[in-house]
Amino acid sequence: MPRRQQPITVAMDPANETQAVESTEVEEPLNAEHEAVVCWRRSQMLSLGIGQLEADMLAESDADLGLLRRLVGKGCPPPLAVRIVL
Repeated sequence: MPRRQQPITVAMDPANETQAVESTEVEEPLNAEHEAVVCWRRSQMLSLGIGQLEADMLAESDADLGLLRRLVGKGCPPPLAVRIVL
């Protein structure tokens, strides 16, 4: 799950005039928009004949869906198209 860096908190200590810098990382669930995009990409890949496992993996990646469509559309077997776009 992606981690989001929270803003850095800077606090002054008036007693000795030093700064304490603190940064925290928290896990956030993927936002609804991202999940919708991944779901749409997965459905597009499944409609091209890509297997479930590969579609899940590719949907979460930066794989070029347009290239995948063109390859399959020109007759490239879906398993080979997956290997090409990876």
